[in-house]
Amino acid sequence: MNRTILVVTGLPGSGKSEVYHYIKSRGIPAFRTGDVIREEVMNRGLHLTPQNSEMIARKFREEEGMDVAAQRVGEKIKKLTKKFICVEGPRDIYEIDYLATLGKVTLLIIQAPEKIRFKRQKLRVSGGRFEPKSRNPKNLEEFRWRDEQELERGLHEVTTTHKYPRHVIKNTGTREELRERVEMVLEKIKK
Repeated sequence: MNRTILVVTGLPGSGKSEVYHYIKSRGIPAFRTGDVIREEVMNRGLHLTPQNSEMIARKFREEEGMDVAAQRVGEKIKKLTKKFICVEGPRDIYEIDYLATLGKVTLLIIQAPEKIRFKRQKLRVSGGRFEPKSRNPKNLEEFRWRDEQELERGLHEVTTTHKYPRHVIKNTGTREELRERVEMVLEKIKK
């Protein structure tokens, strides 16, 4: 099948969830690799914290392969006939390489400065609408630790690769501005 998979990636608090929810609201099938990890954390009887999520993400990869989260999402993608799909959250190149076996991958990298990302994370902890509150960092030290873990796990390679077509959005403004930029990227991809 001739399918395009838009992979949305970036550091925590960059705006990936906002992009995911916007794309999904437009009727585009959208999946999150992080949901696979969160589900596995809960299946193993653990509390949903940044530390437990990181531990299980690494352990899950050791047990079932580096691309396990993408494979789980891929099982859902394979059942679809839609030609355009969004996957938010891949953290390493193995996941993206796997998704590339299911369709033409285009990266959408969301960036924002640390100060803005941390502020967004704090807002999510105190009642955010998209993420489980218990998973978000409680202070700047924990926030930076999470960044380091994600970059070490492979996010740095994902956000710097030129192996796949890529678009970068600097998300420093409002939700509306982010949505407008996403819309421009979607139009480019359609052409």
